[in-house]
Amino acid sequence: MHERDVVSGMSAFVAVVEGGSLAAAARQTGLTPSAISKVVSRLESSFGAPLLRRTTRRMTLTNAGQLYFERARRILEELREVEQEMASNNAEPRGHLRVSASLLLGQTRVLPIVLAFMKKTPAVSLDLDLTDRAVDLVGERIDVAVRITSDPPPAFVARRVGTLRRVMCASPSYLRARHTPQTPAELAEHTCLLLSGAPAWPVWNFLPRGASDIAKSVRVSGRLRVSNTISLHEAAKAGLGIAELPRYLVEDDLRSRRLVAVLEGFESVEPGVFVVYAAGPIQPTRVRELVSHLVRELQKALR
Repeated sequence: MHERDVVSGMSAFVAVVEGGSLAAAARQTGLTPSAISKVVSRLESSFGAPLLRRTTRRMTLTNAGQLYFERARRILEELREVEQEMASNNAEPRGHLRVSASLLLGQTRVLPIVLAFMKKTPAVSLDLDLTDRAVDLVGERIDVAVRITSDPPPAFVARRVGTLRRVMCASPSYLRARHTPQTPAELAEHTCLLLSGAPAWPVWNFLPRGASDIAKSVRVSGRLRVSNTISLHEAAKAGLGIAELPRYLVEDDLRSRRLVAVLEGFESVEPGVFVVYAAGPIQPTRVRELVSHLVRELQKALR
């Protein structure tokens, strides 16, 4: 299907759903009801699935129809915004953004950057979701996400802005009660503190510091799982086990001996920090500007 036909099909289908009938869509688009019906039939034939359930009294969306309607409406909104921006001399960022980041990195690094961005873009509104749960970037309509990962999502643009340096640590009371591990393999004999999103038997990976060998993998376990890194930090200070925590979070604890670093001759395989957003030739100005701002400022903050 030609690009122009794709946009026309989207517009017609969105008009059908929003108007509640073929006749209402025809009045909105200037087409005849039969032409609208043919557009919907072509879409259903192209997708190989029905988009609408029609009865004599009402018309409802199928699951496929609901998905197509949501995506099509969003694409049409963005096309209208691009047209408005191109017609404007200053192309000021405007509109709404949905942004996602993990709780701790978001609170300590992303939030200040986002607040600075909003101060200079008064026509932008923003929802910032800080959470350690798995976020469906498509289903939750996230415009921009900051992700800590070794494997950024392939269907998105992912711009690396730094590395999250981590340290293995535990409280002095925990280490007095148990021997201090000297090698990663000894972690199997310890209680490790885990995030609730981790697999049932999580694997931690290590390299001798400064080495470029293949990483050693250790399967770890523990009695406590928590939903975010802040709680993991508190559990480590309470003496409940060994945790793998961001170095910037525990630097004061290490200096004051509230926590003690272990396995300092090894380093964990560090994940990257990425700014992630949808691929595509059309990006609203607000998305482009926020991505540029986040990339520039996070590169400074994560040095």
